[in-house]
Amino acid sequence: MRLFGPLPERGIWTGVGLTRTQFVAILSASTALFLAIGGPLWGNLHGGHLDRIAWSYGAIPPLVALALYRNGTPRPALVLAGSAVIAFVKWILTAGLTLVLGLLR
Repeated sequence: MRLFGPLPERGIWTGVGLTRTQFVAILSASTALFLAIGGPLWGNLHGGHLDRIAWSYGAIPPLVALALYRNGTPRPALVLAGSAVIAFVKWILTAGLTLVLGLLR
């Protein structure tokens, strides 16, 4: 018996015009940027994070716009909404990761 099933086809990504794959890919890419810019996050937990925050959140709107363009729905409202949803989920994810890494240190 599996502990977790696959992500559903419809979710918060559907309302903003993204596919599940696009949503997860953009979230993963922006999270990877946060973890990697300026060296690995776990090696510099107490340093400044302005660059990693700026680059990781700054990458979200162009990636959402590109995904929506590929879907044929590049409307500014969808780009803004999709970016906001991904940014919020990323904020929760990276805050949790940073907290766990800080507690493990």
